[in-house]
Amino acid sequence: MQVSSVSVENNQQAQGSQSNTSILDKDSFLKLMVTQLVNQDPFNTQDSGAFLAQLAQVTQLEQMVNLNDKINSLVQSQVYTQAVSLVGRQVKVQNANGEEVEGTVSKVTFQNDEASIVIDEAVYSLSDVVEVTK
Repeated sequence: MQVSSVSVENNQQAQGSQSNTSILDKDSFLKLMVTQLVNQDPFNTQDSGAFLAQLAQVTQLEQMVNLNDKINSLVQSQVYTQAVSLVGRQVKVQNANGEEVEGTVSKVTFQNDEASIVIDEAVYSLSDVVEVTK
């Protein structure tokens, strides 16, 4: 009887942590799997096929997380390359007031994983660029 109450408590904890993060990460999945193994009935253990399937899911999850990190890194690298390629070029940007400002990009700054361009000492986000000439 005590095993089922622990399982209910663990399920509630898992649901609470899931609602906080809205997704299960690799560590949460492993904690759930270990909790399941610890609280299983020793006379009625989980079959090896189901256990191997769960291990395969953990491996797939880890590979997807690693792939996602690599893709994010690649996208960030492309943004940086795009920003650097604008140095010395004539661009038109839309400022915060909705007005278009035209000028030559003198330098690029990188802060908080975001690239910004500098035109006449004014800093604009790369997403503010509406036209590139020259």
